[in-house]
Amino acid sequence: MNDKHYGEIKAIKLKSQSGFNVEILTFGAILTKIMALDKSGQRGNVVLEYETIDDYLSNPLFLGCVVGPVAGRTSKGQIRLCDQDHSSNNTLTLDTSCHPNSLHSCSQGLHKVNWSILSQTADSLVLSHEALTHPDYGGQINYTLTYKVCDETLTIDYHATSKALTYLSLTNHSYFNLSGSASTPISGHHLQLNCSHFARLDSESLPQELVPISNAALDFSVSRAIGEALIQEANDIILTKGIDHPFKCEPKDDVATLVDPESGRVMHVSTTQPYMVVYSGNFLDAVASDSGKRFIKHAGICFETQDLPDITNNKLDDVVYVSETSPYKHQTRFVFSVL
Repeated sequence: MNDKHYGEIKAIKLKSQSGFNVEILTFGAILTKIMALDKSGQRGNVVLEYETIDDYLSNPLFLGCVVGPVAGRTSKGQIRLCDQDHSSNNTLTLDTSCHPNSLHSCSQGLHKVNWSILSQTADSLVLSHEALTHPDYGGQINYTLTYKVCDETLTIDYHATSKALTYLSLTNHSYFNLSGSASTPISGHHLQLNCSHFARLDSESLPQELVPISNAALDFSVSRAIGEALIQEANDIILTKGIDHPFKCEPKDDVATLVDPESGRVMHVSTTQPYMVVYSGNFLDAVASDSGKRFIKHAGICFETQDLPDITNNKLDDVVYVSETSPYKHQTRFVFSVL
């Protein structure tokens, strides 16, 4: 299977019968490679990658990792729990060592975990992690991740159970660039979103209100070049220096379609998650890895299928909690093709 070892960390390659292949590190459950065909029949890596294992160990950009237990920004790191009958209210506190408003659960996040291998075949990998160390969660959480490739499709299944009432929001944080080159910005890619609303953000990038996507600077209801949005002088763009917004997903197979006209690569994103944060790599050039590696601005774009960030505080939509009787269960698929 051409697996590699870096001490206790293992790099695992999955391959479908069509030749589509991905590489995953057990550390952070990180996707380091997704090898997709272009219009000339050549495969190239369509996610940004570091060159050294040490860079993945620090991973200041959350490159390719699974993010949790709570993805996105959480105001002051506070998660508010409430029973269905509202008989009890508790507050969990996430780590805020990397950001005043906890960002992707900071140093206590799942991106710092070396996951255990439950099972492995040529085209699938099941990883697990138990007993989250965060003391406020009050009970053991069992996580299971399943990666599977079939034809030209990568599917990620997320599953978790908790002995105590808690809140979870998991996602994958890969930066996609369908050109296959990190030196080519994604501004020339075309994006279409099947989303009804997006969240307006405050100065700390926390959601404040849900507004219709139509006629906004972030209106991708019809496919258009990402660069057209990035240069708009609209508050939604200026505040975050690009796209970094949660979009409310419609119940359709494709919540996002990304196209690179030059390479001919096409990617469709499908998910059971209620929201998707689209991040256009606005600060990729500002953050260096331990080895000094820097990417250019807008070198990649993330499709973080997850819950609405800070939802237990902003209450802009329904909050779904996790317990022994209500497990966390979601799926996201990335389907590749050519023009």
